[in-house]
Amino acid sequence: MRKSLQFRILYTFMLVVVLVWLGMAIGMSVLIREYFFASKEKELIDKGFELAEVVSEYQGGNIDLEQLSQLINSLDSFLDSRVWIVDRTEQLIAVSIPNTHGMRPHPPNHQEEKVRIKGRGIRSIMRGLEQVNEGKVWTRTFYHPYYEENMLIAAVPVTDKDGKVFAAVILNSPIRGMNQFLQRIYLYIGLTGLLAILLTVWIVNRLAQGIVKPLKEMQVAAAAMARGNYKIRVQTETDDEVGELGSCLNSLGEDLAAFVAQTQRDEKLRRDFVANVSHELRTPLTIIRGYHEAISDGTVSEPSIINRYQNLIQTEIIRLERLIKDLLDLSRLQERGFLEEKQLIPLDAIVKSVTNILEQKIRDKNITLELSLEKLPEIMGNGDRLLQLCLIMLDNAIKYTPEGGRIITTTGVSNNAVYLEIRDNGPGIPADDLPYIWERFYKVDKSHGKQDSGTGLGLAIAREIIEMHGAKVEVDSNIGLGTAFKIFFPIP
Repeated sequence: MRKSLQFRILYTFMLVVVLVWLGMAIGMSVLIREYFFASKEKELIDKGFELAEVVSEYQGGNIDLEQLSQLINSLDSFLDSRVWIVDRTEQLIAVSIPNTHGMRPHPPNHQEEKVRIKGRGIRSIMRGLEQVNEGKVWTRTFYHPYYEENMLIAAVPVTDKDGKVFAAVILNSPIRGMNQFLQRIYLYIGLTGLLAILLTVWIVNRLAQGIVKPLKEMQVAAAAMARGNYKIRVQTETDDEVGELGSCLNSLGEDLAAFVAQTQRDEKLRRDFVANVSHELRTPLTIIRGYHEAISDGTVSEPSIINRYQNLIQTEIIRLERLIKDLLDLSRLQERGFLEEKQLIPLDAIVKSVTNILEQKIRDKNITLELSLEKLPEIMGNGDRLLQLCLIMLDNAIKYTPEGGRIITTTGVSNNAVYLEIRDNGPGIPADDLPYIWERFYKVDKSHGKQDSGTGLGLAIAREIIEMHGAKVEVDSNIGLGTAFKIFFPIP
């Protein structure tokens, strides 16, 4: 069964927390136990040496056995430790009798207690006294056969005035109290660890949800994009790696949507291009073939008609030549690695030259041409291409301006750029057609009538020349009022 990322994160964090908690619990338990036992051991040893001085007083006759017994009984109650005083021959000198708190109405005396101890095989405990007899301190924790419980034993030597060891003070301290205290500590550590685990589960679960939720949204978004839905977006609420991933996915969706739209648009333009090229080539070829066959098979024999047919064939051949020339020119301009020589060019001089070239066309349609040319900074460009650009733009304006109309050509400087504006008062361009006027063979007049002598490539070539010069173009058109093209060239 597949586990979700959220539960894998949760299990991993829980495992880490549990392992850390176990390590800390074990380490703290060992340290606390060692600390308590070391403290208790030191206390027993200190009290043992203090009692050893009293035993020395007893040996010197300064106190009697009864006084010594009372003292060790008091120490037994104070330390909760059974006190034995043993000589070098392992004979018990005195033994403390623990307070039974009423459990024994007639507790035994010291002699009876010594007899009991001897009768329980206690000699095996005395084996550690060899090093005490050598003047060393001996400690041990083991199960005491007489008291029948685990005890901490500390034995210290008792010396006489000459520094010789003549006895040993043995303190037998039950460790059940320390064990009970340690058990309470372990319980508190366990409860704290359980609380830490529960708190960790809650925090990690919230954290995992914060990570997994946007990832699930991204998964849904990616699946939708794979199905072709590029409008779906992921809500990014953080600025970390997950948020950046969501932003990248949103950006990818936008790019894919744009790419698909561009692909569909390019495919439409390709189909239109093939159809338009076929149409543009078929029409003159059909005309040429028809007229040629009429002359060749003798359908027409009058010299005047033959001459007219030959002129029409010549016109269509020129049109085909112009079409092929424009196609080659456009293809050359679209070559990314193609560079044309550039130099500083006065734009106003180019505009004047184009006006002179098209002067006869302007007169034939009785168009009023208004020129407003300022003295401009020179721009970096290719003179032939700029001349071609101005010819295309002004020729288009003449073509779509009605007889007796007006064209205004203006140059100037704006926002650190030299601009050229050509405005006519022709029929205007519909808003739906404006995005496509720069495409090859695109014509606002879809009829492609014979009265339109253009190839449909002029503005496509113009766009390539504009981009080649790093320029920008704006188009403003209103139906029935005319169209204005404004081109901005950067000032070097």
